[in-house]
Amino acid sequence: MLRFLTGLAALTLLCVPAATADDEADIIAAMDEVYAVISGPVGEARDFDHMRTLFLPNAAMGAVGPGPDGTGRGRVITLEDYIERSGPWLVENGFTETATRNQVEVFGEIAYLRSAYEGYNGATGELILTGVNFVTFFKMEGEWKVASLLWRQQTDDWPVEAAFE
Repeated sequence: MLRFLTGLAALTLLCVPAATADDEADIIAAMDEVYAVISGPVGEARDFDHMRTLFLPNAAMGAVGPGPDGTGRGRVITLEDYIERSGPWLVENGFTETATRNQVEVFGEIAYLRSAYEGYNGATGELILTGVNFVTFFKMEGEWKVASLLWRQQTDDWPVEAAFE
């Protein structure tokens, strides 16, 4: 009986379609579009209408990190909250964020992306932050849409490399 169940499990796994290189490329391309929307020089309006097309309705976003006492803290917001809070700052200060490393995992219509990033000051070009975005995607009608995006800046205790071990 155990041999039969093991064989059945193996057969089931064979029936699950593997992620294609196209899926991985499409997921990374979608994230690159998110980076492109938030990036730009001082004074340049961001195309938040395009950003809305990249996210599911009610998608969650948020920043996490260590609190004053060393325990985790964070805030989960909607895309609209992000646009309202960060949009004016991005235009006023300029900011460019780019991926430095991506790792994708796909299971059917669900995908998970770890994307290390660097953020640069829009006025000076100075590197001002590094960190990792943890992004879940859902494939709807053939397109990968962001379902959630949480980010954490690098610290001495949590270097970017730790997210990829």
